[in-house]
Amino acid sequence: MFSGLHYWWPKMFGRILSETLGKWTFWTFMIGFQLTFFVQHFLGLMGMQRRIVTYLPNQDFDLLNLVSSVGAFLMGVGVIMFLVNIVITMRKPAGAPNDPWEDGRTLEWSIPSPPPEYNFKQTPLVRGIDAYWKEKMAGHTEMTPAEPVGSIHMPSATPLPFVMSVGIFIAGLGLMFSKDEFGNAFMNVIFNNYIVVIIGLVITFGAMALRSLYDDHGWHIEPEDQDEKGART
Repeated sequence: MFSGLHYWWPKMFGRILSETLGKWTFWTFMIGFQLTFFVQHFLGLMGMQRRIVTYLPNQDFDLLNLVSSVGAFLMGVGVIMFLVNIVITMRKPAGAPNDPWEDGRTLEWSIPSPPPEYNFKQTPLVRGIDAYWKEKMAGHTEMTPAEPVGSIHMPSATPLPFVMSVGIFIAGLGLMFSKDEFGNAFMNVIFNNYIVVIIGLVITFGAMALRSLYDDHGWHIEPEDQDEKGART
């Protein structure tokens, strides 16, 4: 997880995370993860049940559970180091190149880091799989454009996708607890009668209907307002 974030962070935010802290984070979290979860397989073979708060003494579970606790502590240290790396890096100016690792093969590595809101100023000419790598092999440093520079049509900002996700979350919550018994009569009514599910679905499909039926004309970024970085002209 953290190695993937370390790899993609420059493309997302235009800043390169500390390589040293990244290596410490990776090994600390990796070792902690294995210590936490790998030994649980052996505890299961020894007869320890899952999802229990405590267990009786003198069953030989103590040592391996202590190892798991140490592993969980190391995982926490790894997370803290990653957050420290983010804080340190975000204080630096954004200056990562479009292909910071110099091994990018696909189109996303051909645009600036972080990418402009329109991604590509010009539609790139794709010659095959690993299009950016093919351009590099041809001696090009940027993608060859497939069209002249022109006005870029952009959709208008809208909160409706977020509203849809909220509705799906509410409906999922309602389905998860639809058979549960609560100590509150009101909660029993709204969950056990699928009222929460209905509310979530109404929010979701209502936002979908607004998104589908509203004719959004969007807006345009004219050539003179576009970033000079991008496809080769």
